[in-house]
Amino acid sequence: MSAALKKNPGKPPEVEYTHFKDLQALKMERGRLYETIVVTWDGSMVGNAAPIGVLCTGDDTVTLYLYQGTRTVENVLDNGRFTVNVTLDPLIFTDSTLGDLDEDMFSHYRDFLHLRGADAFFTAEVVSVKKLVKRDRFGDSELHVVKARAGDVMRAESFRMVLNRGIYAVIESLIAYTRAEFSDPLVLRERIAEMNRVARKVGGPREKEAMRRIIQALESKIS
Repeated sequence: MSAALKKNPGKPPEVEYTHFKDLQALKMERGRLYETIVVTWDGSMVGNAAPIGVLCTGDDTVTLYLYQGTRTVENVLDNGRFTVNVTLDPLIFTDSTLGDLDEDMFSHYRDFLHLRGADAFFTAEVVSVKKLVKRDRFGDSELHVVKARAGDVMRAESFRMVLNRGIYAVIESLIAYTRAEFSDPLVLRERIAEMNRVARKVGGPREKEAMRRIIQALESKIS
């Protein structure tokens, strides 16, 4: 990894966590995809962090869709364990995408690694892995569908929420709607359509209903 990409937002302090029995403590809802930092490690306990969407499938179960060729999928397949970490820090998401986090950005919890200073995290153990090929507008991609069971759920006082892009899609659509009179209708429709795709993919019933209302109002306004 290039040294130019190896940036970190500064070592966060250790925090105290309260243990909970399931994902309800993090207000994670079945069927919704959440934006998290997944931490994995190799046989030498060298940590790796990556922003990954985690699908909640139950009070103690999640599913990950991991692309072939990443260290995350290699580590998960090797040891069958990982942690899902909750943070609202944009630099953590950015730096773990652009490069590697330094070792002092990870902390030990039992025989797991987690993101140091995370607002919350939970341990997870793999139940099954299914390999498939995903076909979309970008072409064919080899994926591993990882089903896992959550173990210890640890929450800090700083915890507020687990990120879900659905609400942000709604907000961006509303901003676009307020500028409808000054925007190209074709560009505006394309923008709203993309936001609707995001909301339908990762959002819940309220986000989907919000997008339906926005689209209906938009068509009345620009038709």
